[in-house]
Amino acid sequence: MGLETREGGNFITILGGKFCQRVQEGTEGSFERVNKIGKTVHEKFYDNFTGHLMDIKIKDSDYGKTWNFSFQDTAEIYTLQLSYSNSFSTALLKMLPNIDLAQEMKLSPSVKEVDGKNKSSLFINQGGVALKHAYTRENPNGMPDMEQVTIKGVLQWDDTKRLAFLENMVTTTILPKLAEIKAAQTTAPAKVTPAGTPAVAIATPAVTPVPAVPVTPAPVAPTPAPVAPVSPVAPATAQVPAQVPQQAPVPDLPF
Repeated sequence: MGLETREGGNFITILGGKFCQRVQEGTEGSFERVNKIGKTVHEKFYDNFTGHLMDIKIKDSDYGKTWNFSFQDTAEIYTLQLSYSNSFSTALLKMLPNIDLAQEMKLSPSVKEVDGKNKSSLFINQGGVALKHAYTRENPNGMPDMEQVTIKGVLQWDDTKRLAFLENMVTTTILPKLAEIKAAQTTAPAKVTPAGTPAVAIATPAVTPVPAVPVTPAPVAPTPAPVAPVSPVAPATAQVPAQVPQQAPVPDLPF
């Protein structure tokens, strides 16, 4: 099951550690706020959602450069829109190699305060198992670490090389796999047609044994029929000697 309601658009994001969906004003359970560009919006919030990953795109919008992860829940498509450079999108990208892209996944965001700072996390579960990052500090698997750079006299962490690495991973590995899965799902029904063809051919040979059935029993039936008349002949012969003693009185003819 995906999000429990379908009002409004199908773009969702993460706000305050929850999934946020834009809805129409007056929607039951929605909240009103003014966003970063000064626009009043109405939104509903969810703890998690479940769906199949269908596509990944990078876009420029009013909110800056974003990752757009398209998920399918039954017949509907939801686009999870996350900033190009933030902890939620990076966490999802680093788990992609460990995700079974042919199966649905459950995503759950979280924001907790640690040492006075908010720590953002994104958890992905498949088949009751929490997935781990494929790229970690202990096992980076080729992913560059963040670098410290000075911007306008301020020392900051820069993730430019890391994001370039993750973007290349998506382009060369994940998107081709998603395309293969989609192609397999599209062509799957076509395989049903040839499967039914041999079933028709199997029924045809069943006609072959039909002529053999009447040939064997037909001559057998008349064979015992003429045997029956032989039995009455035997008793007729047996009666001949029975009449012989009756001729004994023949000598009395002179009388």
